[in-house]
Amino acid sequence: MSPEMQSQPESTGRSDAAPLLRLVGIDKNFGPVQAIADVTLDVPAGQVTALAGDNGAGKSVLIKCIAGIYTPDDGQLYWDSKPVHLHSPHEAAELGIETVYQDLALCDNLDIVQNMFLGRERLRHFLLDEESMEISARETLRSLAVTSVRSIRQPVASLSGGQRQSVAIAKSVLWKSKLVIMDEPTAALGVAQTEVVLNLVRQLADRGVAVIVISHNMNDVFRVADRIAVLRLGRLVVVQPAAELDRQIVVDLMTTGVSDRVRPAPVPLTERQRQVEATAGPLPPASVAPHEEKTTAAAARKAALALNPDMLATSLPEYLRAGLARVRGGESGVLPVIGGLLLISVLFQSLNPNFLTAGNMVNLLIQGAVFMLLAMGQVFVLLLGEIDLSIGYVGGVGGVIMAELVQESTGWPWWAAIVVALITCAGIGALQGTIITRIGLPSFVVTLGGQLGWLGVMLMILGSGGVVPINDEVINDIASGNLSPIASWIVMIVVAGVFSAWTWLRDARRRRSGLVAPPASLSAMKIVAVFAAGVAVVWLCNTNRGSIVEISGVPWVLLLVLAVLAAWTLLLGRTQFGRFVYAIGGNAEAARRGGVNLARIRTIAFSLASFTACIAGIVYASRLRSVSTSYDGGTLVLYAVAAAVIGGTSLFGGRGKALHAVLGGLVIAAIDNGMGLQGYSAPAKYVVTALVLVAAVTIDAVARRGRART
Repeated sequence: MSPEMQSQPESTGRSDAAPLLRLVGIDKNFGPVQAIADVTLDVPAGQVTALAGDNGAGKSVLIKCIAGIYTPDDGQLYWDSKPVHLHSPHEAAELGIETVYQDLALCDNLDIVQNMFLGRERLRHFLLDEESMEISARETLRSLAVTSVRSIRQPVASLSGGQRQSVAIAKSVLWKSKLVIMDEPTAALGVAQTEVVLNLVRQLADRGVAVIVISHNMNDVFRVADRIAVLRLGRLVVVQPAAELDRQIVVDLMTTGVSDRVRPAPVPLTERQRQVEATAGPLPPASVAPHEEKTTAAAARKAALALNPDMLATSLPEYLRAGLARVRGGESGVLPVIGGLLLISVLFQSLNPNFLTAGNMVNLLIQGAVFMLLAMGQVFVLLLGEIDLSIGYVGGVGGVIMAELVQESTGWPWWAAIVVALITCAGIGALQGTIITRIGLPSFVVTLGGQLGWLGVMLMILGSGGVVPINDEVINDIASGNLSPIASWIVMIVVAGVFSAWTWLRDARRRRSGLVAPPASLSAMKIVAVFAAGVAVVWLCNTNRGSIVEISGVPWVLLLVLAVLAAWTLLLGRTQFGRFVYAIGGNAEAARRGGVNLARIRTIAFSLASFTACIAGIVYASRLRSVSTSYDGGTLVLYAVAAAVIGGTSLFGGRGKALHAVLGGLVIAAIDNGMGLQGYSAPAKYVVTALVLVAAVTIDAVARRGRART
């Protein structure tokens, strides 16, 4: 092969159509290192173009220039004969360019549907349209004959390497891509998995999609490639039809840049061989014996049920068995914190019979409201794998601002004072989030500085007096006011009824559509459990807990906590913002490649954390009917982190719910209340809380290892 032929790229695309993508003179440098130089390459539609080259040849850099991750220093990209400039993966995706990276860029904590639509979620009335996305994902996997995945609601963490590749390829097909780039698609796969992936690659080309494949496996390259482009030291050596090359020629070109070999002419087939080849159909994705297929399917179903009971279980007994399997596999959910609450209740009741009285239980709920609210704010940050140590004193700043504005000297109405305090705290969170995301400082350092700084601001606002009393009855009633007993029952029936109707109709609709949904018996059990919990709480609160005057009814602060819980549960579970938060916590790079603006989402999360902390600060001030220098925001923030983690939120990011913060806050309040009844000192309370926190983190770490083993 002469050097003249090697230096002149050759296009084997259709002669009657221009290539889908054309690269002309592409250069990319990283400081003094020239990664690729003067690369000119045509990528035709309906063909597989393989990029071959040794490590460091520039293959990955070249595809990242096409994918919009890198901007070339020189040269021009043409898409459908029009010049384009790509500055982000989102811009490339808008053209129809999808990239399946070697690391696949999937979020392990999300399921298949969530990964396939990451960054391009469908919305209905501003909420995630889960049903539409699930149906589209199911049809896409079915069209590609991907049968190894047991359920589209299966967590990606539970998939094998071949299944992950299948999901990543299906994701590119879902968006009607015109060009799919695959970086080492068969790396570390077994024989059967490799066969599945290679079949999918050929399916894409047969559909008219342009495919670029990077692979070090020459056997795989020659099985699927129509054309082979060889890179060496950042330069394109040759582009030739795969039929004109063989493995040794490609190796020579990769290592030396030249090859004197000529591919030997193929041995003519006999008449019998031609007849067999003409009548033989394509190989199936994976060939297994019938008994092996049954065993594999049974094992896969068992593993799938162990990881997610909502996937395949169709009856209540199966759900219960699957739930036990999940616990054994490390997915214990809220069971540890519920068990801890029961243990704490039994322990303190045995020590003091007044612990489980109606009056003490309601007082416990009121005391825990501040912990619950602060912990719900902390959940936003923990889900990102970050931490906010400032929210204790940020809440204090909000409480002081509100208290100052409702003084007679200022004369602000209570609602305006609260709005100003909330906006101020949200701005504080946005400021800290901007510093963390734009400058790149660790959240631990920024928020630790914020803890000290906002303490100083709070003390400056308080002034020399040190105490700001609150005389506004509306604000004081936030923590000390109660609904009437009749109003308590009405509110409970309305709230439980709305939740029950929504749950039943949603599950029934999903079952009718053939989507993943719990059996009707489980839906009914959830509704009964909600009503039972509501009746218990209202009955408890309606019991007279006053010694001189009658005090009964559900406290207003519990309704406030419930409203914040509902709002943040909806935000995290049913909106695109919430999906992005979980994606960043699970795999920030995958979220970025999906078009998620990491800096914006992180900044909003810190802002929401401070906003929620302000609500907690207002409740704290309402309980004491004043704000003073005795406000201990440092202890409160530690309790907030402890409550969130004890409740089940992971310190490692990507796993947690607002409900976890409420349950963890109950644990903290129960420990504080129970030890207070026993007359224990504050140091003893801190020691016990620390032990509970360490136990919760240990459970989280053990659960992570359990999931990894599974």
